This record gives sequence, C-alpha cells and structure tokens, in this order.
Amino acid sequence: MIMRAETAVLLGLFDGVHLGHRAAIEALCGCGVKERLVYSFTFHGLDTKGKRSPLTTDLEKTELILSLGADRVILEDFDRVRNLTPEEFVKGVLLGELGADTVIAGENFRFGKNASGDSGTLLTLCRELGMRAVILQTVKIDGEPVSSTRIRELISRGRVSEASRLLGYEYFITGRVLHGDAVGRSMGIRTVNLSSDGGKLIPLDGVYSSTTVIGGRSYPSVTNVGFKPTVRQDAARGIETHILDYSGDIYDETVRVIFRRYYRPERKFPSRQELIDAIAADIKRRKEECHE
Repeated sequence: MIMRAETAVLLGLFDGVHLGHRAAIEALCGCGVKERLVYSFTFHGLDTKGKRSPLTTDLEKTELILSLGADRVILEDFDRVRNLTPEEFVKGVLLGELGADTVIAGENFRFGKNASGDSGTLLTLCRELGMRAVILQTVKIDGEPVSSTRIRELISRGRVSEASRLLGYEYFITGRVLHGDAVGRSMGIRTVNLSSDGGKLIPLDGVYSSTTVIGGRSYPSVTNVGFKPTVRQDAARGIETHILDYSGDIYDETVRVIFRRYYRPERKFPSRQELIDAIAADIKRRKEECHE
C-alpha cells in the first residue's frame, strides 16, 4: 500500500498574492498531500529600507491565500531565520518543525543567510533528506514576469487597471473612516476620508474611478488621492472618496476602497467653483461607467 504524503510546504513572500503566486498555490493544492501549508514572512520583519510598501497587509495576505485552498499559513518573523544556513533552514525548519514531505518554491527563490541558497540548493538538500522538491517556472504576462515589483511600479504610476490584471483582482485599500474637515460637504459634495494605517502602497496622487465596500455591499465611488491643494495649503496626503447615492453615517467604520481606473492628476484649481465643476465631471463619468 502506498502511503499518502502528509505535508507540502510552499515557500515565498507572496506580497500581493498575484497571478504568479496563485499559480504556485494551485500547484500546492494539486500535489496530493493531506496538509497544504504556505510558509511566508511578516512584511514588518523584512529589511526593506523604506524602499517599498506592501501590496497586502499580513491579514489580507493570509485571507487571500486561504481563500485559494491552502490549509494553513505561517507568517514567520524573518529575524528568527535570517541567520540560518540553507542546510539549517531545510533540515531544522522545513523537515524538523514543519514535517514537510514536499517543498515547493519558484525558480528565483533565495533563502538562507545572505540569500546564499537558491532553487538548485533546495533541490539538492531536499533530495539528501528524502524530501521531494518542486521548482515552479515564473509566470509571465505580455512576455514579462509577473512580480510584486512590477505591480508596485504600476500602482505607483497610477496604472491600477494594469496592476489589477497582474494581481487577478482589483487593487484595494481597507481603512477606517475618519472625521474630516467637512470641506467636501461645504461644496455640496459629501466625502469620506479613509485612514491608511495598514501601511499598504497608496496609488499615485490623482482621481480614480473606484468602488467602496461598506458592510459587504458595493457602491460606485470616485476617489481622490493627494493633498487637496485647492482647499488646503497644509493638508497631509490622504484618501478621500465620494460614494455615489449613499448618505449613511459611517464614521469610524471600516470600509474598503477598490481602485478601478485612473481618471486624472490632482491639481490646484484657480477657484473652488472650478474644482466643484471638475468633481462633478468625475462623478458624471463614474455614473456613465455604471451603465457600460
């Protein structure tokens, strides 16, 4: 009788849980084991030197991975394993702590102290320890690898619809609705200000077609990212959203703003009336999209 393998472990950072990651999770779920485990890291523990913000919070990453069929997600503190040699990591963590029969990683995977191990190292060490290693090819779209770096660059340039194509879902930010300065209301355009405490990457400053999710229901909206230069001289960068045909009180509630399409850059208008006219045009455009 052939015994079924118990545990497969998929390795990676999985920031964004994009189409490349989804292909890897699909491979994990199809490898015929009892437990399908994803081993990743908390973004907080990584040394990014302020050069990049995550595409997903730790909670979002976990929820997305589990929704794709993994049984368990481990978010490791990178400091705990960063000084392990490749041999110590495979033998001590993958085999010793996790009991892995099968290890899955991408072809560009690096691990061990100073990233000294690669996919070839992983194959060799797993073979020596009686484990199976599966190395996956990089997923490409339009001839280029799907990567968190590529997606991050697109979002930073306002190209959110292109980024969403690589993610496999529309990019979003979840946050708490803050009490603002009521400037929008004074212009007859009610808006909500969203906190961005999760530390996620905020898209390029400008106006976006968006969808706002409140209590599980979705509403078309228009979102401004930036500093509101027409009405304030000292405003902090923020996310402000006008939700079409919605008038409820949602202060201090948690909502999700989904970025669909970039409309135009944020700019300082000569007068408030010209700003109001521009916002009205943005809202009209969003309403027309709803009927497309």
